[in-house]
Amino acid sequence: MLMSPNTMPTGDHRQTPRNSLFLLATCHFPQRHEEQRIKVRNLSAAGLMAEGPVQAVVGEPVALDLRNIGRVDGIVAWVQDTRFGVAFAEAIDPTLVRQTASPPADADPRNYYQRGPVSVITRQDETRPERVRPI
Repeated sequence: MLMSPNTMPTGDHRQTPRNSLFLLATCHFPQRHEEQRIKVRNLSAAGLMAEGPVQAVVGEPVALDLRNIGRVDGIVAWVQDTRFGVAFAEAIDPTLVRQTASPPADADPRNYYQRGPVSVITRQDETRPERVRPI
């Protein structure tokens, strides 16, 4: 089926289930040396639908930076106004983008309220005159 650059195929020809979501990602167009922030509207193992102020062209290679997955290569499959579809070169696990990012291994596992402000004076400090500043 021949498609014009500003049309989307009619009917649903997807082979894999998709997940609706709202995710910001970075879309790189290697041939143009251009990158743009986009909104990912739905995602599956085989591709995604995105929206943004990009001038995508059907058949153009793209690389996307997806949260918890990293760089994913693909090809623009269809374009309609500011929305476009990308078919991935290799399948991904779409559930990974919904997971929260893991903290670094060296991060303090306690949150701010558990560890307290850094400048807190403890009871032991109150008894040490060199730690108490006169007002």
